[in-house]
Amino acid sequence: MRSIHLDCSSGVSGDMLLASLSHALEELRGPGSGYAFLEQEVARLGLDGFGLEWSEKIVGGIRTFHVEVLQKREQPLRTLSDLLEIIEKSGMTGRASERAGHALRLLGEAEAKVHGMPLNAVHFHEIGAVDTIADIVGVMVLLDALEAHSVTCSPVDLGSGFVDCSHGRLPVPAPACAELSRGLITFGSECGMERATPTGLAILRTIVEACGPQPLGEVKSVGYGSGSRSSDEQPTFVRAFVLETVEVPLSNCEGAYA
Repeated sequence: MRSIHLDCSSGVSGDMLLASLSHALEELRGPGSGYAFLEQEVARLGLDGFGLEWSEKIVGGIRTFHVEVLQKREQPLRTLSDLLEIIEKSGMTGRASERAGHALRLLGEAEAKVHGMPLNAVHFHEIGAVDTIADIVGVMVLLDALEAHSVTCSPVDLGSGFVDCSHGRLPVPAPACAELSRGLITFGSECGMERATPTGLAILRTIVEACGPQPLGEVKSVGYGSGSRSSDEQPTFVRAFVLETVEVPLSNCEGAYA
């Protein structure tokens, strides 16, 4: 069986996950295949005024990949119901559809809780732009394409310092990120910046079954995904390890009973 381990030791975001999994798929299928698949699947959302741009980015001397969602025209503010309707109309079904809806609901519930308002009154602001739904849907269809039976992740770096958003200057992790980090194993590095975004954390909360060291398995591919804030000064990226389960015979284990 195939599994995926996500190394989020330098942070996590929606675009980091999207790029790392696209790169991992490309390593298995051949040059250009990861991005071509992603573009085809995201186009099914039927949203006007956006596109994807795939690029290479050297971060701390490491070759990574980056997927940017380009908004070509102003997008309306959207509620959770609006985003779920987009997924329903796209024709996406099965596990990818369920996971995408769950991640979006987690985002909405976190915002509703920290701002003290009903879920149906939440307009997604920064997290409701078209790139959020593209990131979430893209990750879920890529996991299906990679035939991932299970997903694990490392402890997640939340960062430190302060972040500026529509509600002002907030300490890291910002309230929505703090809420979305529930259930994950996290830490805060002395980097002086936000290392985990709400979208990235909502995706992890949806797909990850366990946090900890990389599990036993044969590495089939490794995808490197950087984000918009990744730089030599802040070398952040997600690594996606695609693993095949390996059974170790008892005869290979010292002291094993025959």
